[in-house]
Amino acid sequence: LPDHAGSCPRGCWAGHCGRPAVIRPNSIINGRYRVERKIGEGGMAIVYQGHDLLLARDVAIKTPRPQFASDSAFRARFEREARASASLSHPNIIDVFDVGEEKGQPYIVMELVRGQTLKEIIAAEAPFHPADVGELLRQVGGALDYAHKRGYVHRDIKPGNILVDEHRRARVVDFGIARGLADSTLTDPGGLGTANYVSPEQASGLMATPASDIYSAGIVAFEMLTGEGPFQGTSPLAVAMQQLHD
Repeated sequence: LPDHAGSCPRGCWAGHCGRPAVIRPNSIINGRYRVERKIGEGGMAIVYQGHDLLLARDVAIKTPRPQFASDSAFRARFEREARASASLSHPNIIDVFDVGEEKGQPYIVMELVRGQTLKEIIAAEAPFHPADVGELLRQVGGALDYAHKRGYVHRDIKPGNILVDEHRRARVVDFGIARGLADSTLTDPGGLGTANYVSPEQASGLMATPASDIYSAGIVAFEMLTGEGPFQGTSPLAVAMQQLHD
């Protein structure tokens, strides 16, 4: 049963009340994708390992948390991620295979990368040798250069958005707040990025540029080399202010 079934006036099983059904393990999406175990989650979305029954391959399935699925602003952001990711094809950017909706619940089907996030690797192994940092930056920088040339700024480069597979290949993920360089909006609620890695111009409410992504990649390098970020604070706002002023 969907999480909302108990409160639905019609006692529905799957979205008949207009609220999205919940994608969860052991369900089948669009008659094609079997949802298996949860492999990751953030504040707004959950990622499951799944299996493509048509092509007989394992995949990753990303879907918003139920409380955000019916929020129009969040859905627009989620759809923007799908469009941005699907339009980019690079060895160091995760591949998007399919996007769709299951009874009102949007989802993105992506390549399943077997490995760890750079955040997990830093926590376990930092500090790193400069040569290893340089090699990872070469890969991430190549992905960003490719995206920038095609008009996209990621705006949230951080260790949690970099996967490292079993062959030590870095893959940039989560273009959820990516914006085209031609977009006229200078500010975007919820699109600031993460305070520990945000560029000064983003912290001050200005539009992100390719240089913003490079700044964030520099902070990732600092953290790999030292085991901690350059700025520490008691709140995200305090860290963002240090990014801006210090």
